[in-house]
Amino acid sequence: MARRARRPVAVLSALAVVPALGLGALTAFANGRSDSSAPAAAVDSVPASLPPVLTTGLLSVRRAPTVLVTDRRTDVLTEKLIPLADGLDATSCLAVQVNDAPLIARNTDAQLIPASNVKVITAAVALDVLGAGATFTTTVVGPAPVNGVVEGDVYLVGGGDPVLSENWYTQQADGRKRPPFNVTDVNALADALQAAGVTSITGSVIGDDSRYDDERFPPGWSDDIRASADGTPVGALVINDSTAATAGHGSNPTSSATKTFVSLLDDRGISVGGGTDAGVAPAGLSVLGSVTSAPLVDILHEMLATSDNLTAEMMVKEIGYVGGVGGTRAGGLQIITERLAAWGLAMTGVQLTDGSGLSRDNQLTCSLLVGVLARGSATDPVGAGLAVGGEDGSTLADSFQQDGVVGVLQGKTGTLSSVKSLSGYFMAGTDEIAFVLILNGDAASDYQSRWDQLAVAFVSLGATPAPAALVPAGSAATG
Repeated sequence: MARRARRPVAVLSALAVVPALGLGALTAFANGRSDSSAPAAAVDSVPASLPPVLTTGLLSVRRAPTVLVTDRRTDVLTEKLIPLADGLDATSCLAVQVNDAPLIARNTDAQLIPASNVKVITAAVALDVLGAGATFTTTVVGPAPVNGVVEGDVYLVGGGDPVLSENWYTQQADGRKRPPFNVTDVNALADALQAAGVTSITGSVIGDDSRYDDERFPPGWSDDIRASADGTPVGALVINDSTAATAGHGSNPTSSATKTFVSLLDDRGISVGGGTDAGVAPAGLSVLGSVTSAPLVDILHEMLATSDNLTAEMMVKEIGYVGGVGGTRAGGLQIITERLAAWGLAMTGVQLTDGSGLSRDNQLTCSLLVGVLARGSATDPVGAGLAVGGEDGSTLADSFQQDGVVGVLQGKTGTLSSVKSLSGYFMAGTDEIAFVLILNGDAASDYQSRWDQLAVAFVSLGATPAPAALVPAGSAATG
């Protein structure tokens, strides 16, 4: 659904046609009366008085206030953004659109490293492929209990839930600045077994992560990323981002998840005789318990606002799984690329190697990214899921705190060495501004001054007149 800003010339031209049409109708009516031999109809009444004389000329530009306000805003915004655009070299790009109409474009076809701005694309395609109401269910299956005893193994089956967590992890978040929210409480899964009367399991708890493949890290991730909390290993069965309360960050999500679940069972007095293992659940077992995530819109908010890398990578594999090509990174990226092309977006210079943007092998253009934003809106699940300037717990908590942009600017940040990116929306009245700024090389080190220029440009829109200021005194906007 494209939105295009209208120009006052078109509006005034339309208004100018009105008198001409009126005169033509009167002429036709008069000619018809003179040619007809039929008697004239009687006039029932004559108005006691004529309507008041218009205080503003019919063709006055003040009769198109909303259109003129938009035009004035675009003029002001262009003037304020030109210094920012002119200060960019070939290693950076800027794209700004107002109501989907291009306003500023600088190096928009340059092939650049986008960092976490890739997540905007991942979220948009996930929403399209999976659906806003999609959920992720984790189950425990095994032999039906007899007198509280499960004879044999039980299977903890991963359903691709990226935010399955314990209470301690969501509250303390390992000291991280942006703790997770909209999580799925794994305690409910252990509670389900307890409620079913299970007191012991004679076999093992076996983790089944067969929904996705076993590639734990995209090949473009550096060793330091893989060793950090940012580079959580990927799988279909993950609890606490593979972090244990005592053992720290683990490298095998399935192993970490089964050990965590056994600990939860132990806390409830449910014994496990055989330890933990990994495997695929056979068909025909009873469902002993399950827990389901919040809808996808909430999961995407978590991913975008906190820049959750694990969620982004699991989304890519889920896209492949639901899309019928398999729960793999390659399969998911194939569908993402095909969907972008189907949306009519230019793919020249675009290369996607993961869903989070942690790989420096990713290449995007400002043109593609602003096209994705323009296809959506500030109020759809992707736009509404972005971080907000000055919002606690988000990637913009310490940015865009100036009056006029704090609490208004919605954006997705991206950061790697010599890379700084920002894309999102800014609402100026009813006008929606979509923007993308990708800085590579030396420009990335000076990102703050460029973000400040962006903020100044957006704040300047508050000085433009409101539609009511352009309406003739005592008249409605359409009078």
